[in-house]
Amino acid sequence: MSVVRRFLVAPSLVRLIRKERGGSKITEGYFAPQAGRTSYVRVDGQNCHLVLVTTAPDGTSSEERTDVPRAHGDALLDVCSGKAIYDRAVLALGNGREALVDRYATPGALDLLSVVFDDTAQAAAFVPPAWFGEDVSENSAYDRHTVAIQGVPQTGEIPLNNAALEAILDLLEPRFGFGRFNAPPPKAGEDEATLRANRRAAALAAKAAAPAALPVEEPAPQPVLEERSEQRREEPAAAEETATDTPIRTDARIDDVIESLSQALGASQPSRAPARDDDPAAEFERWTVRPRRTPQT
Repeated sequence: MSVVRRFLVAPSLVRLIRKERGGSKITEGYFAPQAGRTSYVRVDGQNCHLVLVTTAPDGTSSEERTDVPRAHGDALLDVCSGKAIYDRAVLALGNGREALVDRYATPGALDLLSVVFDDTAQAAAFVPPAWFGEDVSENSAYDRHTVAIQGVPQTGEIPLNNAALEAILDLLEPRFGFGRFNAPPPKAGEDEATLRANRRAAALAAKAAAPAALPVEEPAPQPVLEERSEQRREEPAAAEETATDTPIRTDARIDDVIESLSQALGASQPSRAPARDDDPAAEFERWTVRPRRTPQT
């Protein structure tokens, strides 16, 4: 058996809570209540349950949950009398107590906060924090099944003051380790001037202890041996191609010089009488140098 107390909350605080703690989307489809019993289907992510809530005359309630396949849950949502869609964020209040912060999107805009207790005594002894709004626990129009079936009730503007903002920040900031309650208490007899002097001395000590930045030397460029060797290989190849492609040009005067030398050599040989068997043509062929002519280009 449990008792639920419900409170209104300022929309700006709900926005701050959702930004810091996130939330999960929940869809609930309610059937018409019968004889103090309320049944609804609840879809939370991939989890789907069919819930039966029984309310006792003293206000305490108990619920029974049954897992159902997601396809069955979607089919039940289509035949429900009313549907509610909201984002829920969970915020720890201390002493093992949690606040369920719901921002309704369907059937209308509503920010509602719920706290669950084990019995009526705990619920009566609970003192709401400064950032809680109006207590609507006794107003049945803010029951979840009533909101889903009949719609969102009309709510006025919820007041917001500095005390409420400080209280919610005290709950959110310790998550990051710099909340007001996490700060160490000042020592006895320590005034503001002493605190400033200590902070200044600590800052100077930290600055002096920090090592000076050493200049970073850029590495010397390494000789590119591979590129040079590739260039050396390519240059002889290019020279060979150029020599092969370029035709050899000869001067016509070389032929005249060769012919003159041939005549001079032939004239310097001692003359002898031709033998019987010697052929004059063969003798002339032996001492005559035939110049080789190459075509000019």
